[in-house]
Amino acid sequence: MNIKNIILTKIKEHNYSKYIKEHKENIDRAFYEMVMCPDMEWIGWDDELCYQLKQRVDKHDDSKYSEEEFDAYRKFYHPISQEEKENAKEDFDKAWEHHWQTNDHHWQNRQNDNAETMTIEQQLACLENVLDWMAMGYKFNDRPYKYYERNKDTIIMPKIQKDFIEKVIYEGIDKQYIRR
Repeated sequence: MNIKNIILTKIKEHNYSKYIKEHKENIDRAFYEMVMCPDMEWIGWDDELCYQLKQRVDKHDDSKYSEEEFDAYRKFYHPISQEEKENAKEDFDKAWEHHWQTNDHHWQNRQNDNAETMTIEQQLACLENVLDWMAMGYKFNDRPYKYYERNKDTIIMPKIQKDFIEKVIYEGIDKQYIRR
């Protein structure tokens, strides 16, 4: 690799690191929005629930810095050339699979759950799932209910979790945004 490509790679790595940092800051912002939302009081925010969710928020997407994910994501989303992006597709697919398998806040991780009741860990995963959609919404001028409406037919998870997420969105965090 020539010196120019080495420098470009370092710049792109820096830019991708900044993106991850911004996303994590947006997750934190979403956490505070969710906890303080008057339409979310039904969740029963106690100290333990807030503490456990905040612990998850603080570790959100840390796997994006891992060896399995960072370089593939960087090459796909912040390539130094179109050729690099095209060549990164297979590695990106592997990195994405690693990411959702490692992070239960992604519905793909929970799609094969078959429990008829939800554990606190599953509730926390679902809450973090919505936080993720909120954080992406901050970045791309969207809201979780809009994202969910566009994608709900492809989101596969147990009915109890889907019902919980819908309650969080429609009766909670996005209630004030929805015009029905």
